[in-house]
Amino acid sequence: MPDRLIRGMGGKEARFFIADCTDLVKKAAKIHKLSLANTQVLGKLLCAGILSGADLKSANDVLTIKIDGDGPSGKAIVTVNSRSQIKGLISNPQADPEADVKGVKYIDKMMLGKASITIIKDMGLKNPYSGQTEMIYGNIAQDITYYYAKSEQTPTSIGLGVLIFPDGKIRKAGGFMVQVMPDCSEKTIAQIETNLRSFPNLTDVLDMGYSLEHIIEKMILKNLDVEIFSMPNPVYKCGCSRTKMKNAVKLLNEKEIKESLTDPGYIEVNCHFCNKSYRFSKEDLFK
Repeated sequence: MPDRLIRGMGGKEARFFIADCTDLVKKAAKIHKLSLANTQVLGKLLCAGILSGADLKSANDVLTIKIDGDGPSGKAIVTVNSRSQIKGLISNPQADPEADVKGVKYIDKMMLGKASITIIKDMGLKNPYSGQTEMIYGNIAQDITYYYAKSEQTPTSIGLGVLIFPDGKIRKAGGFMVQVMPDCSEKTIAQIETNLRSFPNLTDVLDMGYSLEHIIEKMILKNLDVEIFSMPNPVYKCGCSRTKMKNAVKLLNEKEIKESLTDPGYIEVNCHFCNKSYRFSKEDLFK
């Protein structure tokens, strides 16, 4: 089955987004040849991107989440559009922690180190909206939750996960986000908090075969009147092309291009999001 994303309301007082991102995380892991630790890190960030991007309205709207860290992973970034098409990269994809990760509470903290989270929303205005917070928990889900509370003053609960077989194969990946509306009653808030306290890991529940609809209606927003709306299926899609890469190279001046040409007179450009390479001759660039 393809990955799925749904959104909706609970009791008309809270909104939710929930996604199964297993296939797109598998694709990212394969493209970037991710270590197990970085599969967790970039996988969760991709799930977070799908959830945060689900609120984009216009066709050309784009949301980017960046994590700048001083740990083994370095920098991680994901970019998503309003069609749930996402791409991502991590600076050091094969980085593996020297320590045994078993029993480590937060693999994110181990791999990202001291880090900050920046979320940029480009909605076609003169200046994109941008907010930044420090990663104070060392856990991507908790730290993006903190970002929404501090930067956007929106009470939020986020769960993210990547479930991996002992042999390294990805079994499930996904995430959920619940945000209460400004006029949300104390009764509804209490109900949601009660539901979340008893809710297990999302990836475990997905692995049991439960649908996104069941998870929302019977678990996360149990006892609330739930409305569900479908969304485009999430996919990992870079969107690069030979023409785009050629135009990017041509932004360099003629001297820089000629210095980059290798024997026998070609320049090769690699897309960091999908690892596809494009080769251009001098004639391609100067004709």
